[in-house]
Amino acid sequence: MASAANYVYVTCQPGPAAELRIGVIGYGYWGPNVVRNLQGLENCQLVAICDSNPANLQGARQARPDVELTRDCSELLTSTQIDAIAVVTPVWTHFDLAKSALQNGKHVFVEKPFTSTTQQAEELIELATRNRLKIMVDHTFLFTGAVRKI
Repeated sequence: MASAANYVYVTCQPGPAAELRIGVIGYGYWGPNVVRNLQGLENCQLVAICDSNPANLQGARQARPDVELTRDCSELLTSTQIDAIAVVTPVWTHFDLAKSALQNGKHVFVEKPFTSTTQQAEELIELATRNRLKIMVDHTFLFTGAVRKI
C-alpha cells in the first residue's frame, strides 16, 4: 500500500539542473491554465500539447505557436524529447495516461482528482516509486501562503 512518504512535489526551479521538457495532454477547460503556468517556469520547456479536439488545438496554436501540436497522445507518451507529462484530461482518463507515461519513463503531473479509485492511485504511486520517477497531483491552492500556514 502506498503511503504519504511516496508523494513527491515536483517543481521547476532556478539552478544548475537540466531543463525539464514537458508535454501537456489535454487543452480543454483547464489545459490553458496549466500551459500558462508552465511557460513562466525557469528550466522548463513546453515541448508539445495534445488534445483530441481540433478546436482546442487551434486555441493552443494561437496561444503557443512555438509548440508542437498533435491529436495522438502516444506521440507525447513515447517521445524521447519529453521528460514529463502533464495530464489535464477528464478523470476517467487519468489512470491510463499516467500509467503509460510512467511506463515510458516520464515524470507525471496529474490534474485533480488523481484517479477514479484508491487502487488506481496506489498502483500509479508504486509504479512511479519502482521506476524512480516523480508523480504529482495538482491541488490548486496547495502552495498558497494560507494553505501552507495550515
